[in-house]
Amino acid sequence: MWRTSTLILITIFCFLPFAGKAQSDKTLPATEGGSKFVKFYPNPATSIIYFEIQQHNNDRVYDLIVYNFLGKKIEQIKNIGGRTTVNLDNYYNGLYIFQLRDQRGNLVESGKFNVVK
Repeated sequence: MWRTSTLILITIFCFLPFAGKAQSDKTLPATEGGSKFVKFYPNPATSIIYFEIQQHNNDRVYDLIVYNFLGKKIEQIKNIGGRTTVNLDNYYNGLYIFQLRDQRGNLVESGKFNVVK
């Protein structure tokens, strides 16, 4: 009995890494790093993070809204154009979600960034 249960456990632990690898490959996006409307860097950030609108039209402005991971609105920057800087002095360590919205309130793009201090 002891040998059978040991053999079963060894078999499970041998195939467990392969099952996790196959599952994680399916969750990765096919076009990671592809063309996006807004580029933000550095990520993870420590003191400031830059947001650049890639397909900027001079007469269009956007609102950048930052939420913490619990969904609480942390900051809203209105009427940004091509590039803006967000000061992270009042941010805690953790994951934040941003939304870029046009003047009508339509979601243009969203993403996440990490703050590490």
